[in-house]
Amino acid sequence: MSHRQLNLFRIMEINTNMNVSGVNGLIPPGRSAAAAKTAADTASFTTSAGMEAALTGLPESRPEAVDRAQQLINDPGYPSSEIMKQLSQFLAPQLISENEQL
Repeated sequence: MSHRQLNLFRIMEINTNMNVSGVNGLIPPGRSAAAAKTAADTASFTTSAGMEAALTGLPESRPEAVDRAQQLINDPGYPSSEIMKQLSQFLAPQLISENEQL
């Protein structure tokens, strides 16, 4: 092998020790646990408030979805035989494996 081919087989070493010193041997200052917790709590509250505001603006139900569901309930051909066959083939192995675990 040539020198160029040998370079292809170098092994990369990863140091998983997280307690290594920083640049020039200096250890960067860490955040206190209290400061980290406060930042996390604030972010969580902001996210929660935003989600609550978004949910408040949504209607309880969507009339078009309710109408579509009522149409499907009244349709004797829904779901089709093919869909029922596919669904049973999907569920049967799961039911069998659950019974074997009991």
